[in-house]
Amino acid sequence: MSETGAYIHGHSAEVLKAHARRTAARDAAYLIPHLRPDFRILDVGCGPGTISADLAALVPAGRVTCVELGAGALDAARQTFAQRGVVNADFVVGDVTARLPFADGTFDVVHAHMVVIHLPQPAAALREMRRVAKPGGLVASKDMIMATTTWFPPDARLALWERGITATIAATGADPQMGRSLRAAALEAGFAPDKIDARASCWSFADDEAVAFWGRSCAARMAPGSELRKKIVAGGYATEQQADEFVAASQAWVEEAGAWFGCMNGELLAWK
Repeated sequence: MSETGAYIHGHSAEVLKAHARRTAARDAAYLIPHLRPDFRILDVGCGPGTISADLAALVPAGRVTCVELGAGALDAARQTFAQRGVVNADFVVGDVTARLPFADGTFDVVHAHMVVIHLPQPAAALREMRRVAKPGGLVASKDMIMATTTWFPPDARLALWERGITATIAATGADPQMGRSLRAAALEAGFAPDKIDARASCWSFADDEAVAFWGRSCAARMAPGSELRKKIVAGGYATEQQADEFVAASQAWVEEAGAWFGCMNGELLAWK
């Protein structure tokens, strides 16, 4: 994304809190078996750096370079690394939709988590990630398939989450179903068919703590004045009343016995 890019959720404290729950063990499990202790890794769109710091711990003789669009956006990642005492890292401003500030063939692994789904030209971004990967290096990307989101118990008011986010992402020119298109985008980016491994996994919130977090997080991210709500209402994808109803429904969902949320994600491994 450019500096004026189209990340629809904004960067509120509630959004960053949700991102900070991400771990390499859960969110980059598909990548971990391919790492070696001396690898140099680029983490594109690192956010608060929780996945990045986990990856750095897995490459103690290597290094992780965290990239974000602006210097301010890197502060949370720096704080995460400092709190954990992880020192094998660099923090660099860069834009995968333009030209990253690295030479060709610099990294063993180039990783992006829920980044490509927000980009109008995903193949161009993967091509740039491929450029900075070493010969034989690995590009990894994980992206949602928004149409697969599902809540239990069903509640028509909760459908706004999928409907509103899908429409809002699509309005930016990006693909809200990007997880299912990663193989096609990798082919367009120049990866050979026999160098691509495209698979899928599922996110789920399925115990009391996770359900409480997710329901309350969704309610806060759709609350009056939130960035996401502004975009959804301004785009005509929901009324203010429907947004209020979603907030009430997500808060009530937390209290439901057996509450569960799930969503499929596409995962790409592509070797240069």
